[in-house]
Amino acid sequence: MVKVREIIYPFYDERIETELKEYGITEVFSFGNVQLGKYKIIGKGKTGTVVYIGGGKVVKIRRADSPKESLKIEGRIQELAYPVAPKVHYYGNNFIVMDYIDGRHLEHNEKVEVIVKLLEAAKILEDKKIEHGELVRPYKNVLVSDRVYVIDYDDATIKENPKNVTSILSWLKRVDLARKYSKGVPFDQIVKELLEAFS
Repeated sequence: MVKVREIIYPFYDERIETELKEYGITEVFSFGNVQLGKYKIIGKGKTGTVVYIGGGKVVKIRRADSPKESLKIEGRIQELAYPVAPKVHYYGNNFIVMDYIDGRHLEHNEKVEVIVKLLEAAKILEDKKIEHGELVRPYKNVLVSDRVYVIDYDDATIKENPKNVTSILSWLKRVDLARKYSKGVPFDQIVKELLEAFS
């Protein structure tokens, strides 16, 4: 176990440690594939680090140099995104505690079944009015395990007409289908045409 103060990155911030301690987060595991100094963590991005806290849960800790003052909006949007996103248990200004997903990232030559599940997840987010914001390059923002999870809601917003499905279709280099979907062709028809192209 590692004292949580050792994981506050890239420099120590007492406010972050104090809030984590208020919620009982005093120690974390050195676990994951990303090196942070002498410790291992699950992930590191522009606004936070993700570390395993045990009990099948991880915590995203706001970076001390984050351009965002709070992770509360991200926490709320991710909470709304469930079950496409890992389940959020609680959050504050400096952290989000969520389920740990033991999965892999998308591969460049992904199986068609996974792509269809990803499109379905993107559609669910749209139905919830969530624009993820980073699905044009989804490799780091998707985990595949028992199902497909969309992770990292750092750039997510609530919009009347989100474009998640269009983003995934653009990533697949199917701009033709993205245009059709944008013009109102039903989602099921888009998936059918995509599957025909794979067969």
